[in-house]
Amino acid sequence: MFLKALPLMILFSLSANAYEARYVKNEIPADLGMMLANASQSTGVTFNSSDFLLVEERELATSTFKMWVQTVEGVPVGSTAVRFWLDQTGELKQAELHLDESAQKQKSRLSQKFLQAKFSKSALKSQQLSSFITKLVSQNVNKSTVDARVLGIKSRDEWRNGDLVRVVEVRARRGVHTLVVSLLQGTVIEQSYREFQMADQAFDANVFPIYEEVESTGQRLSTVPAQLKYVDALSPVLSSNDPFASLRSRRYSENDYNPILAQTADGRAAGAWSSEQLRSMADQLLAGLPTVANDFSNGLLLRGRYANINLHPDVVNAFPNVNFPFKASPGFLGAWKQGTDGSWEVVPSNGILGKPLMSAEEILNRVPVRLADHDTESYINNGFDEIQVYYAVTTLMDALNEMGLTDPEFSTKPFEAFLYDPDIGMRDNAYYNDNTINFTTYSPNSMNYARDNSTIWHELGHGIMDRMMGPFLRLADTGGLSEGMADFVAMLVIQHQTNNAAFPGKEGFRIINQTGFYLTNEVHDDGEAYGGTMNDILDGFIALEGRDGIFAMSDLTMETMRLTRNHPALTAQEWFNHMLFADELGSATRTPGAYRELILNALAGRNFTFEDSVKRGDLKIKIAGRELDSRGAGSRENPIRACSPTGVVNYDLNVSLEQGDEFGFVFPVTIKVEFLKGALQGAIHWVQEVQNPLTFTLNSANDSLPVTVSALMKCDEINQPDGSCKDYAYIQVYNKGESKPRAKKRFYLKIQDGNTNCK
Repeated sequence: MFLKALPLMILFSLSANAYEARYVKNEIPADLGMMLANASQSTGVTFNSSDFLLVEERELATSTFKMWVQTVEGVPVGSTAVRFWLDQTGELKQAELHLDESAQKQKSRLSQKFLQAKFSKSALKSQQLSSFITKLVSQNVNKSTVDARVLGIKSRDEWRNGDLVRVVEVRARRGVHTLVVSLLQGTVIEQSYREFQMADQAFDANVFPIYEEVESTGQRLSTVPAQLKYVDALSPVLSSNDPFASLRSRRYSENDYNPILAQTADGRAAGAWSSEQLRSMADQLLAGLPTVANDFSNGLLLRGRYANINLHPDVVNAFPNVNFPFKASPGFLGAWKQGTDGSWEVVPSNGILGKPLMSAEEILNRVPVRLADHDTESYINNGFDEIQVYYAVTTLMDALNEMGLTDPEFSTKPFEAFLYDPDIGMRDNAYYNDNTINFTTYSPNSMNYARDNSTIWHELGHGIMDRMMGPFLRLADTGGLSEGMADFVAMLVIQHQTNNAAFPGKEGFRIINQTGFYLTNEVHDDGEAYGGTMNDILDGFIALEGRDGIFAMSDLTMETMRLTRNHPALTAQEWFNHMLFADELGSATRTPGAYRELILNALAGRNFTFEDSVKRGDLKIKIAGRELDSRGAGSRENPIRACSPTGVVNYDLNVSLEQGDEFGFVFPVTIKVEFLKGALQGAIHWVQEVQNPLTFTLNSANDSLPVTVSALMKCDEINQPDGSCKDYAYIQVYNKGESKPRAKKRFYLKIQDGNTNCK
């Protein structure tokens, strides 16, 4: 089945609130005023260049990128952007306009609201307002049954649906709460939560080419000879243990955090700052330091072209029995801290140097020891994890550079790696945040993710998206693109390294799936549809062109990332439509339009459509007449707090399927309810887990399936900070004759161990 893509031409969307237009080469000059004039003519609403703020201008590998946002009273209007891509001659390659017609119509009324509320630039930055917002947000987060510990706050102001709002992102222990506060009403009007879903020298070493052990089976693999490439010949000399002290001459409060206004001179003069700006200032400080030879006589440090290895600063107090002296590193870490007044700010800080290397023989002799208890002090003293992480980061950047990541700065800037974050709430984890990849400590049954390249490459996939797709990118669906593309970047590097050869555990990767779009209820499963489709396209490239296909697909992916940079409302349709446009443009390694049918074929089996009017297939799960979705009761961010005086809880689910216009389930389908084998499952004691999985048959779309899931008021494992356990029943739908599910949803419970007092 072939899907019809939207035509590559100017597109207008004229709704009550939004105007969208897209131009490609030779349709119009690269002139903001002319495009706004077209928008004014089409809508009858006057858009003026003076209402738009230039927030980014940078060179990409294949174009110059510029971006403006629409404003009212100097405050950005949410989900607006005008983005230009110019070719080497300065002519337009692509332009996209996302304007808020309603905000422009109501500009005078919004300005009046702004003034009546006694707002001004200084009022928006006032400590009084900041304290009020911090208290309001903290109260809401503290009520969370998911992740209530606040570790940092940052925010931005914008107009949204005629309301002046502050969008507040609260970093908790395992994820980020996003709260939208109406500044005109003084209330939280929306709240959601997302888990963290962490001159050259070369030296011989022994490393794991993919990982230390296969997660699904526990099979241990062997190291192989490799090189630690691009190690810096010089390293900075720190004059103190606090190299970024001068950056703390001012506060970087969440109230002043504004990544859009921080891009402008006026915004910075008014106190606006961003993480990117702060990192840039840290880089300037390091560039001015004296240097010393980075060699064995001084203790070689793993700092290089693409990776700088540090220990997390909290290891100093957490692990006092390390057998080498702790010294400050020049690795920059922006740590969110809460002040005595309750407000949040970033405190510029630095990491700790790892175990110095004293000879080439020592590098070769740092061999991994897999300890049953994953004792952290022993791993720090051993020093192997530092070598593995340096190798993995360098390998990823080398591979992507070879396959099309050639953009200035993005392709050369090193990532800061921090090992052994001792926070118990982050245990058994690796995560990416703000140009850093972070590793934690590990419990006995977990893998050591610092020795798992596929995990490292996944987390750095988030970093590549962060760099290529811009600081103002907004995902308009569940956020699955982020997880799916992180999986896909990792797979590109795996294919580059293995040349499509088999290895233990490869078929178990999450990206090898048949999951459809719009058939899940959380970000990681939604990411399977994105990543799985991208992987199907990659397989098609390889089948068509062999190893050259890996390079062509990587080149196409990088160009699609460039062409969706800072998109204000990116959806699956927009992502794949831009991929088709990138294919149509071609490149030095791709013939224009060569892969269009291959892309459309991969989408055809994924419940995907470019037209929202086309009916999609659906998996419906109802509880007491209410449908299970991604935010309501029973979802990951809102688990049902179960309790029963009898010691057993029962929930009656009703499962049904709907056929789509272009996607259909193949009956009879098999429906499995899994309690044990999914990621992070096993904490709750489910009554039916002895039968795991429960298996049912659904014969047609006219039928529905009643399923009862039961759980004891008992935790097999405590996995929440409040001493409770959170877990889910995984409902999965398999087409006739298939071994991987097409649809899947999770039903979450939270239980206080042994509690039967349900008052």
